[in-house]
Amino acid sequence: MSKSKKVFLEYIEEFKAFAIAQSELATLKESGTTAEIRLPQSVSGKTDPMAPTLGVLLGQDTAKNGEKYYSIGLNYVQALKNTGANLRFIDFDNAYAEAKPCDGAVLIGGAFDNPESFFIDGKDMGAKEGKRFFAYKSIINEAYAAKKPMLGICAGAQMIGALLGAMKMYRSIKDEVPEHAVHKPKKETDVKMHAIKLLKDTPIFAIMDIKENENRVMINSRHTQAMVHGALQDYVKEKPLVKMDLYAISEADGVPEIWGNEKAGILCIQGHPEDLAARGDEKMQKLYNHIAQLAEKYHKTKRNAKIPLKNKENTR
Repeated sequence: MSKSKKVFLEYIEEFKAFAIAQSELATLKESGTTAEIRLPQSVSGKTDPMAPTLGVLLGQDTAKNGEKYYSIGLNYVQALKNTGANLRFIDFDNAYAEAKPCDGAVLIGGAFDNPESFFIDGKDMGAKEGKRFFAYKSIINEAYAAKKPMLGICAGAQMIGALLGAMKMYRSIKDEVPEHAVHKPKKETDVKMHAIKLLKDTPIFAIMDIKENENRVMINSRHTQAMVHGALQDYVKEKPLVKMDLYAISEADGVPEIWGNEKAGILCIQGHPEDLAARGDEKMQKLYNHIAQLAEKYHKTKRNAKIPLKNKENTR
């Protein structure tokens, strides 16, 4: 049985992110120890044993000196902290094992090769799935098998849509979508916003606490690939493991922006609501709060299942 050890992210000014050296985790792995990656207590505050734990897949950065890190940006951290959930961060080597104790999964954005089968164009560009792809896949498979809620952001949303929902992707919005909106600013740090249309009779109104007649909101994004339009997706013959319903589309070009499955507790956001949530946008923060609320329900169900029958009767 492998040991586990708590290790802590630290703020790295070079990345403007919280991070941990991959070499540190590799040393632990060599000794048969699983890392339990957390925020420093000075940032996270005291852990609440009654609160759910969200498993958050880390991204990666490379320092100027060549040192490789697992990392997560400040805006992600702020939006996740605001949910009130306990946070456990997951690296690429032990993703499945590190996700198992968690009550919900958060898959953030990032750049990596997708399988050629994800794309609608039928081309083979020779992409090879790497460690990061398999980390996403591992967490999605673990959450799906355990019926845990999931939140996907940008690439995380695309992975959930493709793996569970059999949704196909455009390889390039620029090349495949005529008169497309600007979905990626010139600078990664820019917060450029565009309008999205919330689709009638979908759960997104309740999730964001928006009235049905307020069906237009602004969101920011930074992606060059996207899921295909709903009408084009109808021609895909693959049967999904989980049916994904469209909740919102880009107002300018109809590209899918939000999708999910309410019953399965899955919510996927193509944009980056954490950037706006960190600036006080309550509607965007509620997209993050939603995963914590679902994880809390899962946590209570799991906790109650462990209480012996006699003790359950005493808690009524």
